Amino acid sequence: MTGVSPRQLRYWEQKGYIHSERSEKMASRVFDHDNFMTVKLIKYYLDSDNTLGNAVQKAREHLQTVKTVHQFLIKISPSLVKADGETLIDLGYFNAEHTKKLYGRLDSDGNPQYEIKQVTE
Repeated sequence: MTGVSPRQLRYWEQKGYIHSERSEKMASRVFDHDNFMTVKLIKYYLDSDNTLGNAVQKAREHLQTVKTVHQFLIKISPSLVKADGETLIDLGYFNAEHTKKLYGRLDSDGNPQYEIKQVTE
């Protein structure tokens, strides 16, 4: 499932990089979502020619970034809107007067694009 051998997982766990719980029903280790993602990211960075220490650091930084973005998105509660045949992400008001909104979308190459529009409500 992770592409990482049980021996590697045990080693990473001994080093404190990841944590698992033993399932009483099975002899296998059980990882929560954060640890599962940490394993996947460490493997990704190792496969990209990083040392184990570097891979662990990059994996932790990556997860922290994802958590921060997730918290931000929960706070702003973005919604999807249709405009000119496109789906835009309403990222909220752009100014204190609430007269402009910031919208985001992905272009045909998957790159983010931003647009500020006057509120017409």
